[in-house]
Amino acid sequence: MGSGRVSMGTDPKATVERYLQALEDRDYEAARACLAGQGFRYESPIASYTRAEDLLDHAMVGGSIVQQRQVVKCFVDGPDVCHFLRYCIQLSDKQQIDLAHWAQVEQGRILRIVAIFDAYAYWSMFEDLEPQGKPCKSI
Repeated sequence: MGSGRVSMGTDPKATVERYLQALEDRDYEAARACLAGQGFRYESPIASYTRAEDLLDHAMVGGSIVQQRQVVKCFVDGPDVCHFLRYCIQLSDKQQIDLAHWAQVEQGRILRIVAIFDAYAYWSMFEDLEPQGKPCKSI
């Protein structure tokens, strides 16, 4: 970061990258250490959570489909860190999923994550399950 005075413990980009690496390593304890205890929020096309533990429970179950993760680009604006990621996942066949992962970091912990991706492959696994529409709201 610009001045080089931000410690590794509070550098937003380093925090988010530690979290993403912990998920890739399936080290959920290390991933949990990167997430805020109070006020945490996660939103994506397939799930929303207000507790970090619920997100990690979901990651433990769904993480087995991830074959590979590639960082395409990362942008940082103060506490906001946005990664464009490319995942190779295995459902019935291998598929590439491009995903935008926007994290907001406060006091060295991720307070909010918004993941944006095309969830068609996920929803198509469930015949009788339709994606739920979300009402418009401000960010």
